Amino acid sequence: MILYDSFTQPAIWDMPSSAQASATLARNRLLLSINGPGPLRVISMRSQPVLGDFYAEAMVDISLCSGTDQYGMIFRATSRNDYYRFVVNCNGQARLERLRGGETYPLLDWLSSGDAPFGAPAQVKMGVWAVGRELRVFLNDHFQFSQTDPVFTNGTLGFFIYAGGQTPVTVSFSDLSVYSVFYISPTPSLTPSNTPSS
Repeated sequence: MILYDSFTQPAIWDMPSSAQASATLARNRLLLSINGPGPLRVISMRSQPVLGDFYAEAMVDISLCSGTDQYGMIFRATSRNDYYRFVVNCNGQARLERLRGGETYPLLDWLSSGDAPFGAPAQVKMGVWAVGRELRVFLNDHFQFSQTDPVFTNGTLGFFIYAGGQTPVTVSFSDLSVYSVFYISPTPSLTPSNTPSS
């Protein structure tokens, strides 16, 4: 383990706040909430450390969420407009996205998952494994899918929620743990060749 965040240091996280959306730290949790009608998103980013290859996981408690509302983990963020995002919606689906220059590109579009909660209240553990250009995502320690992308090689972590409809969304994140990883990509074995016998 190279990092454990118990969400007790507000200076490390940015805390946007408005009449309709806010991010706060309370009781060892990062609480993101949207009270106004969607579409509306709130993001909280960690200022450090900058991570390249790693595995990160956090517990997610979904208090208010339905339909196309979303929540997820941001990683390898180089700015508020440039990062990868592991997204789960409240219809029990997950996807992997790249945000570059504020534009969203799905790396792997919505897939149904038996590990993704349907609606609220619910709890799920989200995990992201990133080594080189390979990205793997997990829910409740179960592998979901992987994708390769060369754009972002390192960056910081964060979390977000998104309200797609008219109802409030409230999701909290806790027990953020980050681990170093050591991984060598498998190489193909040598193919035997026919050697002429003398």
